[in-house]
Amino acid sequence: MKLIERKDYLEKMINVIGTPDIKVITGVRRSGKSKLLEAFKSYVSANIETANIIHINFNLPDFDDLTEYRPLYDYINAAYKEGADNFVLIDKIQMCNNFEKAINGLHASEKFDIYITGSNAFLLSSDLAMCLSSRKCIKGARKSA
Repeated sequence: MKLIERKDYLEKMINVIGTPDIKVITGVRRSGKSKLLEAFKSYVSANIETANIIHINFNLPDFDDLTEYRPLYDYINAAYKEGADNFVLIDKIQMCNNFEKAINGLHASEKFDIYITGSNAFLLSSDLAMCLSSRKCIKGARKSA
């Protein structure tokens, strides 16, 4: 399968590094949200020397213990590194019950640069904009025609 580079979307993500907003990547299923997040992780790793990347991919069984908001919140806080640029990247956030509580708590601590992905159907149906206190939405990780 050929990977479609999403340079414009990656550039949008790079341009909001360090902003206090919760960055939300939405799109239809199988549109490349996860791959975009991975490309962003690679960029951060290669270009931000002080980066501490906390990456959670709910597609992997490694993170099955984090599907409730409190263990997710505690896991991320435990991975925090003082003096580093702490990035939180969560793929398939909808797999965590009451994830809004964890994300809002992390956001309120003002210690993390937060990026999350989820399908349009789930995130829109749960009124994500009302659940999260502040957010920056990067739309359109869509398939090319």
